[in-house]
Amino acid sequence: MKASTTTGDRRSSTLNGAATVPPAGSPAGSPATVPPVGSPAVVRTPLPTRQRRTGYAALGAVLVIGLGAAFGYLYSTAGAKVPVVVVTGKVAAGQLITRSDLSTVDVAGDVTAIAGANLESVVGQRAAVGLLPEMVLQRSMVTDVDPTPAGVVQVGVAVKGGQLPADGLVPGDTVQVLRLPAAASGGGAAAVPDVVVDRATVFAAVPDPVQAGATLLTLLVPAGQAAAVAGASGAGAAALVKVPAA
Repeated sequence: MKASTTTGDRRSSTLNGAATVPPAGSPAGSPATVPPVGSPAVVRTPLPTRQRRTGYAALGAVLVIGLGAAFGYLYSTAGAKVPVVVVTGKVAAGQLITRSDLSTVDVAGDVTAIAGANLESVVGQRAAVGLLPEMVLQRSMVTDVDPTPAGVVQVGVAVKGGQLPADGLVPGDTVQVLRLPAAASGGGAAAVPDVVVDRATVFAAVPDPVQAGATLLTLLVPAGQAAAVAGASGAGAAALVKVPAA
């Protein structure tokens, strides 16, 4: 009887050629399927793993650090201001620069201008170009060389009111110098003024501190005509006509 029971158990444990073997640690009687003899073995392919690209990661870290440093620098310098030299009034090319022509102003950013601490180094130099009010002064705009062209001299002229344009003259203006004739006697026709210099340049112009309404000017004239201009001024007969620049 026992032998037959054992044989029945063995038969029941085989189904379609596959033996069921309990797995280790499982309760007695719980079967585990084992592939039949002669069948191909099932091979499980492992899932692919993603490889880390260390080069791209390092490049990204460098970019983040670089951008952070750049933004930090811009933020720290955005509000930083430094004093620089500015022009307070119009200064003609070649004219001497005085202390009253200059001031300082605070500006932000990287500005290539003369620092406010060096303002005094500009006083006494000449304007290399025409300077305008509120212009930030750069070193290339000033010079210590006399810009008077060869063959040209500076002549002082005193002009009464009514013998120059009503709105005055400023450095850089071009003028024609006339010599007014003496007043005609006996009610005769007035003579025509003589042209002393056809074209001269105003180098400087200031009000006459002695005679009200008069103006003192320095003109750039050809050397050969300087004596005639000085003679007209000395006689009080010089008159200036503003003409278009060449």
